[in-house]
Amino acid sequence: MAKETALQMVSIDVEGGGGTLFVTPDGKSLLIDTGNPEVSKVTGNTPSSARIHAAATALGLKKIDYLLTTHYHGDHIGGLEGLLARMPIDTFIDHGENRETTASTQPGAPQIDLKNPPPNSSAAGYNRYVALIGNKRRIIAKAGDVFRIGGMTVTVVMADAKPIAKPLAGGGEDNPSCAGMESMSQIGGEENARSTSVVIQYGKVKIAAFGDLTWDREKDLFCPTNKVGKVDVYLATHHGTALSGSPAAVNAMAPIVTIMGNGARKGADPARVKTIESSARHQGLWKLHYSTPNPDVNGDPQMIANEDADQTKDKFHNLRLRIERSGKITVINERNGYNKSYQAP
Repeated sequence: MAKETALQMVSIDVEGGGGTLFVTPDGKSLLIDTGNPEVSKVTGNTPSSARIHAAATALGLKKIDYLLTTHYHGDHIGGLEGLLARMPIDTFIDHGENRETTASTQPGAPQIDLKNPPPNSSAAGYNRYVALIGNKRRIIAKAGDVFRIGGMTVTVVMADAKPIAKPLAGGGEDNPSCAGMESMSQIGGEENARSTSVVIQYGKVKIAAFGDLTWDREKDLFCPTNKVGKVDVYLATHHGTALSGSPAAVNAMAPIVTIMGNGARKGADPARVKTIESSARHQGLWKLHYSTPNPDVNGDPQMIANEDADQTKDKFHNLRLRIERSGKITVINERNGYNKSYQAP
């Protein structure tokens, strides 16, 4: 049997949460986020941790080398405890302390007691995260940090709301899509804006994974100059919701392929879908779920991993990518085996 030479990437169906796994040909692994909590109405009897573990073991993993937690919202860290019960994690990467310290996202909301926060708050999630890590290796990511994991180069372009100071190779051009870009006051919680955002390179292919980075923080990365440059695969920021994925960001990156980690009732905002599909180099938008609120944006059903409107009854199919150093990108829908290949220049 020929040795695998491609990077394997799995966008795991954690029902509108964050959970993306990368495995290099030599078996090194990076997991970005751990999905929804162990007990969740959207994941039903098969929690995020079990889904992530299944995807990892299917690729031959017995442990996760690196876990990058983009931020401390429950749909991105909820599966950590369950996953640790199923398999070890060597190294934890995050942006540092929780920054969401008020009782709500409304202006003037009162501060919460960070030592005894409300149980479903990001502060409570962060406290539990720190307790679960214990004395394991933890890295506080800073913009500009570079991690080499197998054949991947992972560059932090934003962390704790601080962008890289200098453009990446291929970046630095003026961004005409910044003209007239207005601020957006809604962010869905301060932790979204603090998302640790990375560009992953494997051979010719660049992948953008920005967690739930918000509109105004995207502006810091892409305006007036594009500090990131073009990418080939875009993990749609914030599940494709209206609070992220600005034209300034998407047009600057000009992705060839987009993977949208939406839920049946979350994400896939029509304006964001339109921005992605109208960007200059775009050839394929793949979604984890059929969007029930926005059926007009669903597109080709063969490129949707899960069609059941009841998320507790779907079969939690994933989207898999096989990424070759030559620039060939193949996306496979686990539901039906449908696949399509693209070429990065």
